[in-house]
Amino acid sequence: MTDQLAAADYPAEPADLFVRLYDSIADGVFQDWTATRWYADEQVRRRANEIAETVLDGGVLDPAETAEIIAARGDLGRFTIMLGLDHALAHASPYGPYHGAPALAAVLVNYLTEGKLNGHGTTGALLPRCAFPGRPRGLRTKAEFFGVHRVPQQEWDKIDHRVLPAVNDPHFSREEPVAVGCAPVLETFDDVDIEFEERHGMTVYRLRPMDSSGIRSRVKAIVRRLDESGAQLAVMPEASLSDSLLELWKEVAFDTAGRDRDRRPLRFLLLGSGPLGDEDPPPNRSVLLDRWTGQELLVQDKLSGFTLDAGQMRLWRLPDAPPSGTAVEYARPGTRISLLDSSLGRLAVLICEDLGRSIGWERELESCGVSHLLVPIFSKPILEHRWEDQGAERQVAGLGTWVTVSNSLAVGAAIPDEDLPGTRYTCLVAGPKTLHRTAYVTERQFGVSRTGAELGRLPTSELPRVFPGAAYDAWHEHWQDPK
Repeated sequence: MTDQLAAADYPAEPADLFVRLYDSIADGVFQDWTATRWYADEQVRRRANEIAETVLDGGVLDPAETAEIIAARGDLGRFTIMLGLDHALAHASPYGPYHGAPALAAVLVNYLTEGKLNGHGTTGALLPRCAFPGRPRGLRTKAEFFGVHRVPQQEWDKIDHRVLPAVNDPHFSREEPVAVGCAPVLETFDDVDIEFEERHGMTVYRLRPMDSSGIRSRVKAIVRRLDESGAQLAVMPEASLSDSLLELWKEVAFDTAGRDRDRRPLRFLLLGSGPLGDEDPPPNRSVLLDRWTGQELLVQDKLSGFTLDAGQMRLWRLPDAPPSGTAVEYARPGTRISLLDSSLGRLAVLICEDLGRSIGWERELESCGVSHLLVPIFSKPILEHRWEDQGAERQVAGLGTWVTVSNSLAVGAAIPDEDLPGTRYTCLVAGPKTLHRTAYVTERQFGVSRTGAELGRLPTSELPRVFPGAAYDAWHEHWQDPK
């Protein structure tokens, strides 16, 4: 009878058991330094290693053993078991430093097919870790003790998450940088259809790219230059995408793709964003394309529309803009957050204003541990220490994510130098400076393009780069070989 009660309370499967224990352990354990003290205890580590050995050998932990440990040690027992399970699950993670745990094959298969490590017997999701906050390690939060992310059901309900099938995965190496190509596409306001009108008692504006022969030629030149540059990830800016241009990008990208894995060619192509579909108003939608197949891997609608004030409209010299008041972006706001897991990491897209308005997505992205944020914008030129730089740095420190911001040249072309002093950039890539998280240091790479088809390059003429999202044993001292 005792074994039956234990089986009802404690699943044998390691991912389900971790979720059950994570949700049941008292939060105060992590808030008052208790867990920190336990984590440093050699006896706790030794017992956790024994549990990891058991799970790695057999794939499960006997519910009766779990019940016995918790009955004897309470929250300390729960914490010890969680450390052991976490180490074992690191061997089932495609982003972890360990490989070869046949007994945990079912956990990995569940992640690849269902998009989470845990099964249907537990709520929400348990995901492999791909990032760690880019700040010095001190008193860890509950989540930071472990190499998995527990996503509560409330956050999971707002997320569209998928794992990229192996056949579509570029198979980035966790130790090698990935070159990023950002092209402005739009050079001046002649490339943009800007419309102001009165709707619902307010002034609204729409932004669409012109579907001109010049832009169509530019798209072909951008793809060619991306291939010549060795870029493996590309990010275009906001307001550069339409339904017709989406089809053009797909056609050009697919027809010119070199499918030799040894060359490490361009695979992931974020086509900026723009009004897509027949809805009124349409969403401001971004599309991530698999260059080899032409498939849409991730689709994200802008969550927060941007309101222009009179000062911005004057500074930007927007054609036909009202002389006073405000103008509201005429777009249907998105309500969900899309995530894509691949060998590059856990990707998400934020469109311009979304980077600064974190209340609608930050909890979800923190719960899931997003490793890469791709941010197309339509704004004045990127300057150091301004909103793009500040927003990126905040996400690097808080999430440990790599942030890529891509802008066009259109607004900057209309603003005289004296009205906007400082070095102007068209792209920014920011990420954690050190693997060991010993300082508040963000690596910031600012790129410059002179034409719409030119890729943003650093002062060294190199492309900016990111590192793949991966979990490292430097972040978790309990990840020691249990053998």
